[in-house]
Amino acid sequence: MRGPPLAVVGPSGINQVKPLSLSQKPHFHPLLGVSEIVAFDLETTGLRPKQEEITQIAAIKLGGMRMEMESSFTSYVNPGKPIPANIQALTRVRDNDVANAPSPKEAIQMLSDFAGNATLFGHDIYRFDFRFIAKHIDPEPSASRAIRFIDTMDIFEALWPDFSRLRNSLDDIAERLAAGLSSIRRHDAQGDAVLLAHVFQRIQVHPDIDNICSKVPVHEARLPALSVTTSSEADQTELFEQLSFPIRAMRF
Repeated sequence: MRGPPLAVVGPSGINQVKPLSLSQKPHFHPLLGVSEIVAFDLETTGLRPKQEEITQIAAIKLGGMRMEMESSFTSYVNPGKPIPANIQALTRVRDNDVANAPSPKEAIQMLSDFAGNATLFGHDIYRFDFRFIAKHIDPEPSASRAIRFIDTMDIFEALWPDFSRLRNSLDDIAERLAAGLSSIRRHDAQGDAVLLAHVFQRIQVHPDIDNICSKVPVHEARLPALSVTTSSEADQTELFEQLSFPIRAMRF
């Protein structure tokens, strides 16, 4: 497994990303306790969290005994800076797409509200996504909350001894799990969230699921506290329906 967890540095201090203790660590197999997973992905203006920003965010909520898709959420994000031409070509997110989009802080709040108490699931989010998120977390303790997450990189290590020789990409794990990579648009937050949902569903039926559950840690990070709002639950549902994206049911 990887070494000690990394400290994610934000502008106002350090937000610690730490694994839960064994006594706290729940299995993520639905039969063993976790009832909801949110597979999510970010697109950004570059790879350096201190200098770059988020441009797109997407998430899919999975629940029930078969971890089937229940709802989705996506939004462009205004990074407050031009998107480099090479990044626009890679992600197909352009400056005009994000011009009137929410700020990173607003979009992260939306992700927090959408996720609720679910456990987050993503690719290399321990080292990448949560570094972009952490710098927008208010240091005031009451303004944020703990959120649990599972990283595909830990699953790599649990399943495949040749982990260190792999490219360590989401493509690798998707190919090895036969998760339908060829039909999904990549380097796009929506497409990658869909692929992550496929990957998670494949993991649920993997013959080595007990080994995965015993070895894969559930980490902890911070997201903004859930919004305090006077809007009704119906209004909240309508908002996220407007921000959802169509996706066919994923069953294996």
